[in-house]
Amino acid sequence: MKNHHQIKNVNLFFSCWKNTNWAVFSSLKKNVVIGVLALSYFTMLQFNVNAQNDTTQMDEVQIISSRNTEIYSQSARIVYIISGDDIKEMPVNSLADLLQNISSLDVRQRGNSDVQSDISISGGTFDQTLILINGIKMSDSQTGHHSMNIPLSIENIERIEILEGPGSRVFGINAYSGAINIITNYSENQGVEISSFYGRNNYFGANISADFNIGKLNNFISSDYSSSDGYTNSNGINNNDFKIFKLFGQSSISTKIADFSGQAGFVDKSFGANSFYSPKYPWQYENTQTFFGSFNINKKFNNLKVSNSAFWRRNYDRFELFREEKFVHQESYFIDGQDTAKFVPGVFAAWNYYSGHNFHVTDIIGDELKFSLNSFLGRTTFGAEYRYENILSNVLGETLETHVAVENYDNAFYTKRKTRENYNFYFEHFKQFRKLSFSLGISANYNKDYNWNYSGGIDLSYSLSPNIKLFSSVNQGVRLPSFTDLYYDGPSNKGNPNLKPENSLTFEAGTKFITKNLNAHISYFKRYGNNTIDWVRLSDTIDWQPMNITNITTQGANFFLQYKFKNLFVNNVSLSYSYIDMTKTDGEYISKYVFDYLKHKAVFSLNHKILKNLNASWIVNYENREGSFSLFDLAMFSYIGEQNYEAFFIADVKLFYQYKNFEFFVEANNLFNKKYFDIENVEMQGRIIKAGLKLKFY
Repeated sequence: MKNHHQIKNVNLFFSCWKNTNWAVFSSLKKNVVIGVLALSYFTMLQFNVNAQNDTTQMDEVQIISSRNTEIYSQSARIVYIISGDDIKEMPVNSLADLLQNISSLDVRQRGNSDVQSDISISGGTFDQTLILINGIKMSDSQTGHHSMNIPLSIENIERIEILEGPGSRVFGINAYSGAINIITNYSENQGVEISSFYGRNNYFGANISADFNIGKLNNFISSDYSSSDGYTNSNGINNNDFKIFKLFGQSSISTKIADFSGQAGFVDKSFGANSFYSPKYPWQYENTQTFFGSFNINKKFNNLKVSNSAFWRRNYDRFELFREEKFVHQESYFIDGQDTAKFVPGVFAAWNYYSGHNFHVTDIIGDELKFSLNSFLGRTTFGAEYRYENILSNVLGETLETHVAVENYDNAFYTKRKTRENYNFYFEHFKQFRKLSFSLGISANYNKDYNWNYSGGIDLSYSLSPNIKLFSSVNQGVRLPSFTDLYYDGPSNKGNPNLKPENSLTFEAGTKFITKNLNAHISYFKRYGNNTIDWVRLSDTIDWQPMNITNITTQGANFFLQYKFKNLFVNNVSLSYSYIDMTKTDGEYISKYVFDYLKHKAVFSLNHKILKNLNASWIVNYENREGSFSLFDLAMFSYIGEQNYEAFFIADVKLFYQYKNFEFFVEANNLFNKKYFDIENVEMQGRIIKAGLKLKFY
C-alpha cells in the first residue's frame, strides 16, 4: 500500500475539478485559480508587512491590528506582541508550547511538538480563532483542529501579534474571538543557521535555514524535522509517536514597477492519535499534509497604496480509527489477530465493523484587493476579498453522483463534496487628533448558504501622558460553521447541516502603560454571543452533536506586566493573569468545547544571568479549567462518570550558553512531572528533558 498523498500530486486538484463537475466556476475564476497555483509552486514569496526590527522600544513596533497598519502605542486594542528575542529565550521547541505561555490563550494540546493543538482566545473556541502567516489566513474550513498545521519552526519567527477580541471587521469572517498573526523574519546577514536537540523518548528535532540574495531578490528558506517514539499513558498504551516535516520559503524584491513578495510552505504530520476524538478507540492514527502559497504586489502612488494578495491552501487528512500498523485489512474489514476490530465488543452485526478510513482534501483559494489612502482626514482603507472553499471527502459534504478515487490509496473513494464562496467588502478609517485617536470600520460578507453577514466596530483611545493610554472598543464577531460542524457523522458524533452562523458583540476597556523597558496593560471585556456553536449532548450515552446555543455571556479581565532590565543579574521578568466567566440562559447539556474554558490562568517568566554567556529562563504556568468530562475506563470499555478538570502548575526551565555564533542549551518541560489533561481523556506527557545546540555561519 502506497504512502498517501505526496507533494507531486498537485494534479489531483485539476482531476477533482474535472471529475466532480466544477462548472460553478466562471472562466474568470478559472484563470485566477490557475494563476495562483502557478505562482505558488516555490516561487511564492513573502507577504510584506513592513515590520521594524526594534523589539525593545515597544511603541515603535508596527502591528496589524486593523486594516490600517498602526504603531503599537497608537492601537486602541490589546495586541499582545511576542518578540523574536523573547522566543529565543523561552524553554520551548514548538509554536504550541510558545503560545501556551500567553495567559489570554487557551492552548489545548493532544500531544507534543505541535502534533495537534486547539488555540482559543479570551474564552472563545478553537474554531473562533483566526491563524495567519504574514497576514495570510491559514485557518481550515474543514475543522479548526487543522488550523495549526503551520510549516514554520520557531527559529523562523520574528514576532507574533495576538489580537484579543473580535477581529471580523479587521480580518474578515471567522476572526470571531481574536487572531494570531505569525510574522517571519529575514536576517540582515546572509548565511546559514543549524539547530538540533535530543531528549527523552527519542524526541529529536533539527532545523536548517538560509538567508541569501540573488541580485536584488531577497530569499529565505527553512527545513525542519521532529519525531518521537511517544509515551505510555496510565492505560498502558503508547500510541503518541509522531513524525513532522516542515518546509518554508519566502522572497521579496523592490522594482520601479512595484514591490513583489511571496511565500510558500509544506508540512507533513504523521502521528498516533491516542483517544484524540474518542477514548473508546485508543489506536487512532492521523496523517495530514498541508501546502500553502501566497503572492503579493504593492504599489504606491503618492498618498495611495494599492496591494493585491492571492493565496492557495490545500490540506490532506487521512484519519484511521484503527491504526493500520496494528490492525490488518482483510476481507473488507480491519482485524487484530483473529478478532475483527469492532466498535462494540461482542456485537457482530454488519454495521458494527470498521471497513475503512476517513479521507479529506480541502482547498481554500482567495484573492484580496486593498486600497490605503493617507489624507488630512486620516488613514482610510477599503477593499474586497474573494474566498473559495472546497472539500472532497468520504465523510463530509453532500453526496457525489460520481465517486472520485483517492490517489495512491487502494479501494478508497471520495464520495462527498461541498463548496462555498465568500465575498467580503470592507472599509476602515483611522484618525489621530492630538491625544485622541479612533478607528472605525465595517465588513460585509456574502455567502450563498448564509446570505449577508455584517460586522463592524469602533476603537477609541486617549493619552493621559506620553506613557499612559486609556482605551475602549465595541466590536462584532461572526463565524460560519465548519464542514465538520455541518456534516461529520462518526461512532460518537453527528453533524448538523442546519447550523446558522454564530455572532457576538464585545465591549472592552482598559489602560496601557508603555516605556522603553516597561510594558503593561489591564483590561476588561464582556461578550454577548448569539447562536454560539458548540458540540453538546444530554448524557454520556448520547452522541455529540453541534447546536446553536442561544445567548451566552462571557466576561473577563486580563493583566500583563513585563520589565526588561539592563546590566543587572535579571534580564527580564513578566507576570500575566486572565480571568474568564461564562453564563448561558437556557439548556441543560454537557458541553464539549464552549464551557470547558480556562477560568483562571497565570504565567510567570524570568530570564536571568548565571555566569558570563550563561543564562537561565524559567516559566511557571497555572491553569484552572471550568467544566468536566466523562471519564472513560478502557478496561471496562465504558464511561464511569463525570470528572472535573483539576487545576495544575507546570514549570519549564532552559539553561543556555551563548558564545558568538554558537549556543548550547538544556531544557526541562513539565519539570515536576505533573499528570494533567488539556483535552478530555487525553493524558499529556510527563517530564521531558532535552539538550541541543545552535550554530550560525555568516
